[in-house]
Amino acid sequence: MNFLKKLLLGIALNSLAILFCQRLFNGLLNDFYFQGTFIELILLALVISFLNLLIKPILRLVFLPLVWITLGFFSLIINIIILKTATVFMPVLTIQLPLTWLISSIIISIFNSLTYKIK
Repeated sequence: MNFLKKLLLGIALNSLAILFCQRLFNGLLNDFYFQGTFIELILLALVISFLNLLIKPILRLVFLPLVWITLGFFSLIINIIILKTATVFMPVLTIQLPLTWLISSIIISIFNSLTYKIK
C-alpha cells in the first residue's frame, strides 16, 4: 500500500513539476517543450515516477563511489539520466540545452523529494 501511495503522489507531483518547468523555461530559454495532452502528461509523470522508484536506487548503488568522490554532485547526473530515459519512453517532452536538462532535473528532484516528506 505504501508503494501505491508513493506512486500516486509521485505522479501528481511530477505532473506539477513538468508543468512548472514548461512555464519557467518557455518564458526564459524557450527550450522545454511538452507537446502532449493531459493523458500524455499523466503517462510521462507515471514513467518518471516508476523510474524514480525502481531504477534510481539501482543507479545510486552502482554509482555510489562517484557520488562520494564528487560529494554528491553526481546525483545530478543520475537525475538527468532518469529524465533522459523518460523522454526516450515518452517523446512528447523535448529538451535541447544541457543547462535546461540540469535545471529541470533539479526542479523535478525537488518535487520528488516532497514524495518522501509527505506521509
